[in-house]
Amino acid sequence: MKKDTIIRLIRSKKNRPLTREDIARRLKLAPARRPELDRLLDRMEAAGEVIRVKQGRYAVPRELGLVVGRLEVNPRGFGFVIPEEGKGEDIYIHQENMNRALDGDTVLVRLERGRRRRRAGEVVRVIQRGKGEIVGTLEQTGSLLYLVPDNPSMIHDIYIDRKGLKAARPGEKVTVRITGWPSKHLNPAGEVVEVLGKAGVPRVDTLSAIRQYGLREEYPAEVRKEAAAVEAGASRAELAGRTDLRDLVLFTVDPDDARDFDDAVSIEKKKNGEIVLGVHIADVSHYVPAGSALDREARLRGTSVYLPARALHMLPPRLATEVCSLNPGVDRLAQSVFLTFSPDGERKEYRFHRSIIRSRRRFTYGEVRAILVEKDPDRRKEEGELTGLLDRMAGLARKLRERRFARGAFDLDLPESKIVFDEKGLIADVRLEEADLSHWLIEEFMLAANEAAADFLARKKAPLIYRVHEDPDIEDLEEFGRFAAAFGHPVKNPRSRKELQKYLSAVQETPLATILQTAFIRSLKQAEYSAAAAGHYGLAVPRYTYFTSPIRRYPDLYNHRLIGGLLAGTPPEPEPNLKGLVRNCSETERIAQKAERDMLQLRKLQFFGEHLEERDRPVFEGVITRLKNFGFIVHLNRYLLSGLVHVSSLTDDFYRLDRSGTRFRGRRTGREFRAGDTVRVRVDKVDMVGKQIDFVISPEE
Repeated sequence: MKKDTIIRLIRSKKNRPLTREDIARRLKLAPARRPELDRLLDRMEAAGEVIRVKQGRYAVPRELGLVVGRLEVNPRGFGFVIPEEGKGEDIYIHQENMNRALDGDTVLVRLERGRRRRRAGEVVRVIQRGKGEIVGTLEQTGSLLYLVPDNPSMIHDIYIDRKGLKAARPGEKVTVRITGWPSKHLNPAGEVVEVLGKAGVPRVDTLSAIRQYGLREEYPAEVRKEAAAVEAGASRAELAGRTDLRDLVLFTVDPDDARDFDDAVSIEKKKNGEIVLGVHIADVSHYVPAGSALDREARLRGTSVYLPARALHMLPPRLATEVCSLNPGVDRLAQSVFLTFSPDGERKEYRFHRSIIRSRRRFTYGEVRAILVEKDPDRRKEEGELTGLLDRMAGLARKLRERRFARGAFDLDLPESKIVFDEKGLIADVRLEEADLSHWLIEEFMLAANEAAADFLARKKAPLIYRVHEDPDIEDLEEFGRFAAAFGHPVKNPRSRKELQKYLSAVQETPLATILQTAFIRSLKQAEYSAAAAGHYGLAVPRYTYFTSPIRRYPDLYNHRLIGGLLAGTPPEPEPNLKGLVRNCSETERIAQKAERDMLQLRKLQFFGEHLEERDRPVFEGVITRLKNFGFIVHLNRYLLSGLVHVSSLTDDFYRLDRSGTRFRGRRTGREFRAGDTVRVRVDKVDMVGKQIDFVISPEE
């Protein structure tokens, strides 16, 4: 019994809309198979593939001029529905036309008639709630209790019935289930499901993020049992089919706080001047068979999630940090690719192997930086042979990077914030980590290995998962050009790849570098997974995939199985639902990224909130990035954090935004604040609920 058959039956013009009984009769189903049909129709209805109309009869939404999609709500109230079938532009939904739908819901939309610049519509039915429970802070006004959701896209507060209050108190983080919503003109009502603890406590905030984003925290018993039974290493029979690389000098290079190590590198120079780069990746597929409980759980998770001070691994920690991790001095199973490059960095060939390796050393980026960038003589002498290998790797990485940019790739690496905790688990500092040669070295090698994996699997016609990045819309690039021009840094031709490369390189050393680079990235389409090779705009390659992180990303694990099977002489079978798998991998990646960004933002606000209690509040240097009628936004490059300077806090004069909207000017002093200006500010207010920070201009400014 297939869905396509049922849809064709319902769509047939010869038939009026069919009931379940009609469908069963036309399919000539035996009574014993009727429950199977009922379950299938329920699933199809939940997914929006069919809908029930009058008298319980089924119809296909498209036949009625309706669209099924997922609603994304903007914090300002309006929203967009992204069609499930991926066809056509997103549908604009005015706040008045939400009809009790919430952010993340799967909804049925009726398109509005008339000429508009963009498609618009009205939600006519919520097919499936995106979030069964909503996380937020319990507040009280008089006798009224209500939940303020953590997610700003949840634009309605939820009234709490005291009968469903449990032991929660105002000021605590809770999860709430909606129990009623009598009218779109009223707020929904709900009951407390779980009390998480007092807002502002790091442990509680982390748990709130896990609940808000529906992250999988615990592993099912069956998964834990399989993980406990995994034996490290391999039997003699399994080793017989592997290349023994334990005498090869290789090592890992990772961040200081890395929690798992899935890639190691080696290098060798041949007599003819060619360079052989080895990239060795933990063979997770050996320990996680397709269809096992471990595999099913990894598919659901899609990716590991790294929150400050806590990791939610895709695989149970025993596998992620022990059995599969390429810890130094121990034998580990791997998949290795050897890439041969000409002296000027052109790839000549590649060879994949199922291997066994032994890492000689675990380097951190800081240690490699000391050797390669700072040229610390003591460090270089201490590492002996490894120093020479790192020098050779640095030379190759520079050539690969030059060739990558020469073909049109963009440098899209932005600085990252790192939260530093003290021995008590409290926030000690927020540190800016910028990419340098120590990062580029590993980045270039992983890119080269991934390109080789895509080429190898595509040539073998394997059903791989691609990493794609579609070309941007011209209108979005031109909008970026207008944005950049407002800061006095115009782009000659935003349609030209070469001009954009020159531009991004030129602004890199300016105070506006992070703002302009971020704006450019936002003008591009989001990279995602795909079952088809659609090219990668950012990397300027026709096909690309992920191979190098199977401990923390499911697409890499999936592709490892394909490569392992091909190397073992057993071509892989087609994945029965590859499109569904890549859609889930893209979605879980987006959710993980949002959770990580939100928690990082929250920790930064907590750090800055501590300065409010200090008598002499520290002064921070920032750059003005945006002007509004009520004030201007200041971005702190040192902390990658933006906040508002309200015009009412400028007490030395009366300031007004000029007609051009490009500067605030004092009526008496003539003092100006313009986009792109560097200013010195102090923290004035931190709103932990709204996740916002206010600054005031320092008196010394």
